[in-house]
Amino acid sequence: MTLARTVWLILKKDLVIELRTREVLATMVLFSILLVVVFAFAFSVDETRARLVGPGILWVVILFSGTLGLTRLFDRERDNGCLDALLLAPGGPKAVYIAKVAGLFLFVLAAELLTTPLIFAFIGLGPPPGGLGLLVGAMVLGTLGFALVGTLFGAMLANARLREVLVPVVVYPVVVPVIIAGVKLTSIAMGGGLPEEAGGWLELMIGFDLLYLIVPPWVFGRVMMD
Repeated sequence: MTLARTVWLILKKDLVIELRTREVLATMVLFSILLVVVFAFAFSVDETRARLVGPGILWVVILFSGTLGLTRLFDRERDNGCLDALLLAPGGPKAVYIAKVAGLFLFVLAAELLTTPLIFAFIGLGPPPGGLGLLVGAMVLGTLGFALVGTLFGAMLANARLREVLVPVVVYPVVVPVIIAGVKLTSIAMGGGLPEEAGGWLELMIGFDLLYLIVPPWVFGRVMMD
């Protein structure tokens, strides 16, 4: 109960601040819209070719906008030793990690909800009705995997110089499997792949999420204290 309450209080604090300032989400959404517009003009293609490039465009937008939110995830805790004080909360470092993962997950999902329809509209493409559930599942699992990995490394580099450069360099190689799986599942959802292949990619994403759901909470405290 102490862990759950601490997680909720930290998450509530981040959500209330974001609702008042609209800094992180607004920045992510505006950056995502800019990427969508650039890609839309760069790839003026017909529907057949759009099914080939559309999944890649979608996940590039998700990855870049999520990175922008990740680099600002611990901004408020960096000043005056607030992060060190937060780690002393009753739930311990594990509660801080879970709350930050939940916050980043919600922010990225909100940005995806606003920008994904724009991607389909600008490219002139939409998933078939039967593939909508697969697309949503892939985005949720992929976003969760990115949040789990990104929060761990984002916290480790919170006080580093040039962290905006270091975070993508460290995070991107680790999340490559989940991004590739997301692109493949999105392609299948859009009718550009074989439906029977979806099960293997879903298992990869679920296994990735489970691995980083179990390991980082236990190492987060030691990494941050060291």
